[in-house]
Amino acid sequence: MLLATVATILSVHLLLGEPPAPATEPAPSAPPAQPASPPPAVEPAPPAPADEPTKDPATPPAQEPAAEPADAPAQDAGEAPAAATPAAPPTLQPEKPTRAYVVVDRISTAAGTIESEDTEVIVLRDAKGKLRSFSKNRVLSVTHLVDGPAGRRVRVTFNDGRNLVANLIDDGFESVALDIGGVRTSYDRAAVSLVEPFPTDRELYDRFRTTLDPDQYEARYTLAVWLHSRKMYDEAKSELEGLLEATNHYEAKRLLAEVKAQLDLLKPRERPADAESSRGSDDSSRPDPVRGRILTPAEVNLIKVYELDLDNPPRMKISDELIRSMFEKYADSELIPAKAAERNAFFSKDPADIVRILFALKARELYGDIDVLGEPEQLNLFRTRVHNTWLIGNCATSKCHGGPDGGRLYLHNRNHKNDEVRYTNLLIALRTTINGQSLVDFERPTDSLLYQYALPRTEARRQHPDVRGWEPVFTPSRRGLAEDFVKWVNSMHRPRPEYPVEYAPPALDSPDRPDAQGPDR
Repeated sequence: MLLATVATILSVHLLLGEPPAPATEPAPSAPPAQPASPPPAVEPAPPAPADEPTKDPATPPAQEPAAEPADAPAQDAGEAPAAATPAAPPTLQPEKPTRAYVVVDRISTAAGTIESEDTEVIVLRDAKGKLRSFSKNRVLSVTHLVDGPAGRRVRVTFNDGRNLVANLIDDGFESVALDIGGVRTSYDRAAVSLVEPFPTDRELYDRFRTTLDPDQYEARYTLAVWLHSRKMYDEAKSELEGLLEATNHYEAKRLLAEVKAQLDLLKPRERPADAESSRGSDDSSRPDPVRGRILTPAEVNLIKVYELDLDNPPRMKISDELIRSMFEKYADSELIPAKAAERNAFFSKDPADIVRILFALKARELYGDIDVLGEPEQLNLFRTRVHNTWLIGNCATSKCHGGPDGGRLYLHNRNHKNDEVRYTNLLIALRTTINGQSLVDFERPTDSLLYQYALPRTEARRQHPDVRGWEPVFTPSRRGLAEDFVKWVNSMHRPRPEYPVEYAPPALDSPDRPDAQGPDR
């Protein structure tokens, strides 16, 4: 009962965007970040999953209590020093919008990709490639649309004031599609005033974790209780083990035993050898011997690490275990502090500063332990302006390079909005050559085969093979896509890193296609 109470209090505080304060600590004094515009009063909302909150994560009610209940688990007298007041939680990094929907007047609307924007004017490029400029003080509203990935949690505010939290399928120009309890539900764009990212449990955990000092034992235990209640058992185990390294916390020991039991229950059972051999060869969970495998989440994270721009870093997390490994492996380096006080302060460093030191040490064996929670800007540009915009819809269809007749280029189109699938296609594009020509040429982006094959034949120096159904992508009305491709290529990390990912692009030979003469890599 006590654990449930503590978990409930912590969950409420975290979902409101402020860390809970242990019973022995004062509440944080810094006010939480305010949203761009105050949310309207909440009225009965469309059907939503029962466990999804609809409160604004960044704007707690004025009367919300800031302390935990008085009966929170207590430690033995003198066991833990008084904890310092945690700092105000960091806000989620704002995303740079790439698309917008403009209500011009009562009967006119416009939508498109954002070419430029300031406080007074926004310029959009519509689906036909036409540029339109709008003065913000002469239109009724400007709404920035949320880019994927599909499945991210968002809060939707309707024009009538209702709020709804659900999983995003697509924030489109015509409608907003949501996954509500496993059911796809669409709402007319004109009925929606705002769609904004809503923090996930993982993001809430990361926000609260950064506010804690190592000696805030009760707060660290309370965080572990919340992680357990959210079934985040690996994270709870890590927090509890770290806590027990510093203090003999009886309740933490009991909870750690329960967490380990839950993890044991979740471990997959080993399949008997005879059962394994009896499985059919069409098992979709196995890598396709022709089309190849999909990258793992760890490989995706490693690619992000190698593309980091530390002057404009995405959200990252550096674990205490990674820092301890740095201290152990590179103790003799002048970059590693020698004094205990300096080492303790190292754990509070900005993640980007720690990554800079890792890069300076060339500690490549530790790069995979850098947890990149966001996405580097250039990889986000590949996702929003290349992969999802035209590479999948024009090149990766089942009758083209997403099917058996794709020649020497195969792109995965199933679950293409999934991170692992998208990064697999990225690696295919970066590592594939045809007749000695790279799909992506970093020295001369417009010489890239992807660029040349997307041009009309009358403009291309290297024409796409003459195959049935092919149509150019970079038509006169879609020149912005060509510009986006060049912008993406030029934004990638220089000098080009070699990702330590063992992956060979799939090779499909198709005798009925002019370019099907075997792989050339």
